[in-house]
Amino acid sequence: MSKKQVESILTQKEAQALWRAAFRLLKNWELSDTEVRVLLGGDEIAFRNEQQCPNEDILVRAHLLLGIYKQLRVLFVDKSRGYQWVKKPNQTFGGLSALEVMEQRGVEGILQIKEYLEAENAN
Repeated sequence: MSKKQVESILTQKEAQALWRAAFRLLKNWELSDTEVRVLLGGDEIAFRNEQQCPNEDILVRAHLLLGIYKQLRVLFVDKSRGYQWVKKPNQTFGGLSALEVMEQRGVEGILQIKEYLEAENAN
């Protein structure tokens, strides 16, 4: 999706709301500031200025991360179990946690986790 397509789909306010929602989600997962920046793909300056419109990469990551949250809520009635799942080692990912997969593989890793959870929920 190009920047122009993103801008035509989301207003600046909507983009900021998406960014803030993903940021809050990652804080609920009890991630460090560094882990949050890695997952959202931003730099420290972007995270200090909430009024700045997030770039396309951050918006894609935010959208995917919120999709993971949605899938975890379907899988786990108790949302704290979903928050904990993200950090637990998982044999499906070669003993890595979902967080480690997402950190190491970036957008592809985030998408991998989202697709894994969608498949689990489809069964």
